[in-house]
Amino acid sequence: MDEREIDRPTVAAGKRPPIRSEMTVRQVAADYPACRKVFLRYGEPEGRPTKFGHLEPLDRFARRHGVPLNVLLDELSRAAGVPVDYDSAAARRAHRPFVAAALLLTLSLGAGWGTLLLARISRQGTFTRVPAAHVVAHGEAQLWGFVALFVMGVAVSYLPVATARPRPGRWHARFMLSSILTGVLGGFAWSLAPQQWSWLGPLSGGALILGAVGYLFLAVRQLAGKWRTPWGRFIMASALWMVVWAVADFKLRSETSPKGPAVYSQGARLMLVELAVFGFALNAIYGFGQKLLPGLLRGGSTRPRMFDATWVLHNAGVSALCLTHRADLKSMVGLGSITIAAGAVLYVAGLRGLFQRRRAAPRPEAGPDFLARYIQLAFFWLLVGLAMLAAGDLAGAVRGVSPPQAYLGATRHALTVGFMTTLILGVAQRLLPILGHSLLAWPRLVAPIFLLIAAGNALRVVTELATLAWPPAFRIMPFSAVLELSALCLFAANIVRTFWPPLDSLHRTGRVTARTHVANLLAEHPWLEDHLIVWGLRYIGRVRSVPAELTLGSLAAGEGFDPETTVARINVLLGGNTASEKKNETSR
Repeated sequence: MDEREIDRPTVAAGKRPPIRSEMTVRQVAADYPACRKVFLRYGEPEGRPTKFGHLEPLDRFARRHGVPLNVLLDELSRAAGVPVDYDSAAARRAHRPFVAAALLLTLSLGAGWGTLLLARISRQGTFTRVPAAHVVAHGEAQLWGFVALFVMGVAVSYLPVATARPRPGRWHARFMLSSILTGVLGGFAWSLAPQQWSWLGPLSGGALILGAVGYLFLAVRQLAGKWRTPWGRFIMASALWMVVWAVADFKLRSETSPKGPAVYSQGARLMLVELAVFGFALNAIYGFGQKLLPGLLRGGSTRPRMFDATWVLHNAGVSALCLTHRADLKSMVGLGSITIAAGAVLYVAGLRGLFQRRRAAPRPEAGPDFLARYIQLAFFWLLVGLAMLAAGDLAGAVRGVSPPQAYLGATRHALTVGFMTTLILGVAQRLLPILGHSLLAWPRLVAPIFLLIAAGNALRVVTELATLAWPPAFRIMPFSAVLELSALCLFAANIVRTFWPPLDSLHRTGRVTARTHVANLLAEHPWLEDHLIVWGLRYIGRVRSVPAELTLGSLAAGEGFDPETTVARINVLLGGNTASEKKNETSR
């Protein structure tokens, strides 16, 4: 992924972007020359050895010159002839509530509840003693509450960047989030107590439909004009399948409202999982993956024709699987799973060198290089899981008997945890800092999280299969859930800390480090710009704005300077007699 895309104005083609408070003085003056007079009137100096205007955000400029921000923005708006985007900062954080809710739900009703269920299965030595309603509640919470919410959060923040379309309004994002939360929480309560809460079945199912329709509406608006691109078609397909999934869920909850999911047939439960995993999730992953994965893998160009073929095969396979639940077409089961597996193989081929090792110079903004391992492991489990699915369906078609529950559970786990959860953990630790213009809080947790989720999933798949011939494997299975839950806890801590980082050392101590954000430094001390340019850090004089995630160490290294020496020189300036310099600079 090209990280510069995140700073691209999200407006329709042919329109000039609105003025935002986080834009720099230099950026506004360059984009809208008529605004230069406004800045001059408030004291911005001319004649500096660089382009006009400091790399100082408008809100900091207003504060430094004692001007109300709204007054400054209104004046700039009139001079430039464009509106002011007052909601830009909030819009860039639109994904946070979705991700935070997804983490909370997976740690409690999803993976957390699943760990308790697995402990009961271990004690009883059988899969059949745990109430089916409890298993359905766990699966629905994990798929709707974790996977769906995470994908929707990414869509809300990333699609406007990728398509240069206006961001969705706050009401739209809140509507989708509240609908899905109502569907998940209401559905979980109904699953555990359907007789007392029978009305929650259809109500929660209806809420899921509303959330799915909201996601479809978002996709249609954002992808207008992009439907012909392979990645756009995948995302549109994910939105359509999400609506189908929600309607199927609503129908089942309505029909069984007094009794709950305990009376779901095996085919109905399987259909919900297939619509969620293959219809919604895989289409979304394939779509967003075409935009995000090449950059994370540092793999260069892709093969679009492979993705075109994947879209046809994959969605044909999902349709075939759906037909088996609507008609007595058992032969279509094997055909559908084989077609989906063939599509996955083509997608992997289209990514070019997915499993090759690539090294790059370490930069905090680029994220830990180890994150590529998550993607490689995830697609390994995708191919393994789909191979297991196709083999089981073919064997079932030949023998006329469905595969054992342990085999189906191992296959499902390989796809949901081995592929989807592992991929989400890897991509999120790179994408979410980019969307938030920040750095991953604790990069040292990347490797432990990977090892925990990898070991937990492998142990679960192996022990679940082993129960077919070795009953003591039931005693080992709960350890897999503990490992996976530990990985999710560490991941959640890393993401939460990334969303709400500690105060920068510049603000705490008045001194900088190699990890200090250059944008923060220049916003706090704009007078430093001329010193850095004189030293030879010419990047400062060339750009209109500094990426928020750029660190001082990376800037120095990129310009051929020693980071430690550069940091020490800046700290000398900051700790010396700079009060008069700042006063003179402001008064020019």
